[in-house]
Amino acid sequence: MPSAVSFRVIIARPLLVLVALAMLLVIAPRASLATDFYEIQIYTNDTTPANQLMLELHTNDLVAAQGKGRTELPIYQYHNTFEFTYGLLPWLEVGQYICTGELGEGLYEYAGARTKAHFSIPQTESWPFRLGGNIEFQYMRRAAVTDPLNIEFMPIIDGYLGHFYLVGNPAVEKQFSGPGTHSGLSFEPAAAISYRLFGKWNWLEPSLEYYGEQGPFTNVYGFNQQQDFIVPGVNLYLDPRFEFNFGVGVGLPGTLSGQFVKATIGWLL
Repeated sequence: MPSAVSFRVIIARPLLVLVALAMLLVIAPRASLATDFYEIQIYTNDTTPANQLMLELHTNDLVAAQGKGRTELPIYQYHNTFEFTYGLLPWLEVGQYICTGELGEGLYEYAGARTKAHFSIPQTESWPFRLGGNIEFQYMRRAAVTDPLNIEFMPIIDGYLGHFYLVGNPAVEKQFSGPGTHSGLSFEPAAAISYRLFGKWNWLEPSLEYYGEQGPFTNVYGFNQQQDFIVPGVNLYLDPRFEFNFGVGVGLPGTLSGQFVKATIGWLL
C-alpha cells in the first residue's frame, strides 16, 4: 500500500538506482517490545487499484539505543518483510506479509506472517478529511517477537491542509499471547505530515513521521517506558507504479528508544 500520496512523474534511470539502493538496505530487527520494527509505515486511505497486485519490501534496522533501551530494544538484528497486496474493490484491498529476520546465532530465518484488510470509506471522499481503517492479524514465531499472536485495528484519517498532507493512525492492539495477554487494549499512535514540492522538484516529498507506544489503556506507561520516534524522511514520486519511502528515526529523549533506518520499496503490477 502507498505510504503517502501516489507519485505521477516518470524518471527511468534514477528508478533503477533506487531499486538497487533499497535492496542493499536489507536490515531490520525483531520487535521485542511494542514498536513494530517489522513494518514501520504510515497508512493512508489510498488502496491498491481493483484487480491489481502491489509488491513491497519493508526493511528496517535499529542502529543504536540509549539507556535501558540498550538491553530491551532489538539492536543490529536484520530483517525484511515482503508484502503482497491485492485490490478487491476501488476502496478495499487485502494483503499478506511474510516476515524474515536474523533471530539469533547469526541465522537469517522465517519470522512469521500477517494478514490485513485495508479500506477507505468512499462516502468521505468529498469531506475535508477522509476516513478509513486497517485490520491486521499477526501470527509470528515466538523466536521473533514476545507477542506472537495479536490483532490490530487502525483508524485512518487523512487530508490536505493547503499544500500539506496530514495523516493519523491511532492504532489499538489486542494481544492473545505473550506478556501483554491480560493487559487489555494498548494504544500505538502514528502520524505524518508531508509537503509535495513544485516544478521540476515535484517528484520529491519531504515528510515527518511519528510512531509511538503508550501501553495498555488500563496501565499507561510512564514516560521513560514509552517508545516515541520522530522520523524525518522522504517520498519519491518517480513512476505511477513505483513507491519509495526512506526515513531515519530518532527516539525522543527520556523515552525507551534509539535510532533506526527504514525503507519501503514497492511496485504495482
